[in-house]
Amino acid sequence: MSGTFNAENERFMLTSAHALAENLLRMKFIQSPSVKLHLGLNERDLGYDCIAELFERDDQKQLVHLVTYFSNFNISSLSDQELLLQFRRLVTSAVNQSLMHVYRDFDPELGKIIRNIKLAVNAHKAFIESDRFDEFCITPIDADGAEHRPTPDQLTIFELMTQHVTGNEFVPQMLSIYARIIREQEEYSRIVPLLTIALAFRALYASKHSHATQSTNGHATSFEMEEIIRHRITVIRSSILKHHHHTSAPIEHVHHYFQTIQDIFLSKIDASEVKAESMFKGLRSYISDLTMDEYRRSHRTKLEYYYRLCREAIATDIIDNRFL
Repeated sequence: MSGTFNAENERFMLTSAHALAENLLRMKFIQSPSVKLHLGLNERDLGYDCIAELFERDDQKQLVHLVTYFSNFNISSLSDQELLLQFRRLVTSAVNQSLMHVYRDFDPELGKIIRNIKLAVNAHKAFIESDRFDEFCITPIDADGAEHRPTPDQLTIFELMTQHVTGNEFVPQMLSIYARIIREQEEYSRIVPLLTIALAFRALYASKHSHATQSTNGHATSFEMEEIIRHRITVIRSSILKHHHHTSAPIEHVHHYFQTIQDIFLSKIDASEVKAESMFKGLRSYISDLTMDEYRRSHRTKLEYYYRLCREAIATDIIDNRFL
């Protein structure tokens, strides 16, 4: 690999890298919809930002980063599939690193939390460090990684920890509490990206401090909480219906989904223990002849996706103190 390409090859590499980056960002934002809203960025623009450094040239006009990376391999011995795999790993790593920088620039407080987590991990040796899908992860020492389970997102970690912290803990203390909780739970993988943990800690600090202020001022009433829930669900439902295609689900079903979600939140504002069965029962109150088989086949995926959208948006509204 000489590092010199004709214009057509370079365009192909750039287009391919951007497509990979954009798809990876889209998947990350699907898993955490509120992150995209919080950053105010779209996948296309951020995708170009993430891969820009890969296509920088040195004084000899060589694509220095690509050349340096692929010089570690015997290119002639690699199949097209293997080359694509290595290229994908390079782009994935670039996306993850760029996202870390974006978060730090966007939120200096988050940058401090990330730095302090790294310092605590290095100082106390209580975690195993690893790269999973080219993302820096940590796992409590002497704990089964359970990598076959789904990876918890920041909101899941927030919900697991919120009853166990006051918001006054230093980051090493928060990390110890996190280690105990993630070790004891049996639903999620214990190999978790450091950035995900940092985002959860950031939300916990903000939530606890906001709650303390509200308690002092007497502002956190159940009426205001209900207003937040109703408002956010209405906004998301309107957005979904605006882009709704009749082939995906009847409009009345969409209304039933969001009414079910609202009922769940209003009956249990915490909403952290909602299971599939309670969603099924809630939806059946609006579709009386609904069976569990039909629910799993035609409704569950959409209802759970809309629920997650609402859950993250409501949590963000409360944390950001937008309505209180």
